[in-house]
Amino acid sequence: LVEKFGIDPNNAFAFWDWVGGRYSVCSAVGVLPMSLQYGFSVVEKFLKGASSIDQHFKSTSLEENIPVLLGLLSVWNVSFLGYPARAILPYSQALEKFAPHIQQVSMESNGKGV
Repeated sequence: LVEKFGIDPNNAFAFWDWVGGRYSVCSAVGVLPMSLQYGFSVVEKFLKGASSIDQHFKSTSLEENIPVLLGLLSVWNVSFLGYPARAILPYSQALEKFAPHIQQVSMESNGKGV
């Protein structure tokens, strides 16, 4: 399929469809391109940050749990205030693709039908 898309198959990195986490930046598939782009020392710091928020989510009370509070705010804004969208406003040119990325992540998390 990459050849039909105009990419030389020799430049494609193939992986099986049974590989888990294909859309997760923290999976082996997500970490590979980041490592190639930024080097593994940067990716290692990124993964430590992800682990840190995982531990926070797992061990912090609901009243102070940032991921839980953000999720509840999203439910409140959509369900009670009727705001069906959120604004992500990049403050730097380097973040210009961040908003479309978050939109894609949200779609993947909610399923294609939402």
